[in-house]
Amino acid sequence: MDRVWRKWVIGSACAASVLMMSACGGGEEKVEDGQVELTIWLWKSMGIESLIEQYAEEHDIKVNIQIADFNDVHTNLTTALAAGSGAPDISAVEVKGIDRMKANPDHFHNLFDYGGAEAEGDYLDWKWQQALSIDGEYLLGLPTDIGPQALAYRVDLFEESGLPTDREEVAEQLQTWDDFIAAGEIVKEKTGKAFLPNPGNMYAVMEGQGDAKYFDAEGNIIVQDNPAITRAYDYAMEMIDKGLTTNMEDGSTEWSAGLVNGDFATVVAPAWRMTQIQESAPDAAGLWDITQIPEGSGNMGGSFLTVPKESKHPQEAYDLIEWVLAPEQQLTVFRELGNFPSTPSVYDSEELVNYTSEYFNDAPVGKIYSEAAERVTPILEGPESIQIEKILGDAVTRVQDGQDTPESSWDAAMKSLEREIGR
Repeated sequence: MDRVWRKWVIGSACAASVLMMSACGGGEEKVEDGQVELTIWLWKSMGIESLIEQYAEEHDIKVNIQIADFNDVHTNLTTALAAGSGAPDISAVEVKGIDRMKANPDHFHNLFDYGGAEAEGDYLDWKWQQALSIDGEYLLGLPTDIGPQALAYRVDLFEESGLPTDREEVAEQLQTWDDFIAAGEIVKEKTGKAFLPNPGNMYAVMEGQGDAKYFDAEGNIIVQDNPAITRAYDYAMEMIDKGLTTNMEDGSTEWSAGLVNGDFATVVAPAWRMTQIQESAPDAAGLWDITQIPEGSGNMGGSFLTVPKESKHPQEAYDLIEWVLAPEQQLTVFRELGNFPSTPSVYDSEELVNYTSEYFNDAPVGKIYSEAAERVTPILEGPESIQIEKILGDAVTRVQDGQDTPESSWDAAMKSLEREIGR
């Protein structure tokens, strides 16, 4: 998903898509008989469409659900908000996007005005904080899922390499990232296969495992002085230097084929990636298992449902998203798609704890991701996190592609940071 964000940052607005969605934008929908109609922008695999339709039927409202690509939803929303027209009644916004939106909270209805405070106890505190404006006075959205990290591993490659295959024994052996690299060297020696599809897959989780990421609590950029960032970069460089990664982009056609062919032995996998793997490589069912990642957990992704200011039906919109994102509904989405709930009250439920995945070798993925979620250390993403992520990700990719050396690529990234974001 980080790659997708990069495309959003550098990509131009998709004019045709904007026109299509704007033409159906929210705020003015009201059918002739007085029935309220809500226009809702989502992207694929959010898994809440049927819940929205169920709510609409039970509450006598109409809904116009528009599904677009992930980056198009954000680009179109940004364009519509800036133009002051064409925004829907409800729009999904990903976690890094919500920080960008905090620069203009008045582009959205403050959900505190419609009962939002009563829902606070339903959600993880760190996820709730992400939805608040900087001064805490504005609630921009309600949380959908979160992306706690685990590790998918290819059982046959581990067995061929003489590594443990039992998921608890794998976690015991891979307690640190040094252990992880050592195991990668064994797989490389015994099978000739890579250990990861790309170095960014490891870098992205490591940079988020510290107490801070790109910004400190005062909003200062700390990339160059943050040991978690430099350590993640150094470990990614070591993986490249030792030939333990391919250059297959997550979600690409090559990546999908690699999952089936066993071109790499592990994939760092936030909960939502379970669905991505299953849909991309159905023929690999039973070949992969899941366990915990080294050195704790981390979070990647997770979104919010917001109510843009143009909506003329903010109370109806809020009531809908409050029900759709309630704990019991989030549990339903997890069972169907693997999107992990942001509502901790369901983490100990038998339904979640006992949930297993046949695709992932009957792994107890509910229990695994629950434990991963509880180990997440909340960090501030910050308003320019998308730009910074792209700059640093590009630095890693340049080295993987043989276009630059580790030192030179890092220096170029720091210069880009200063030029584009420096303050």
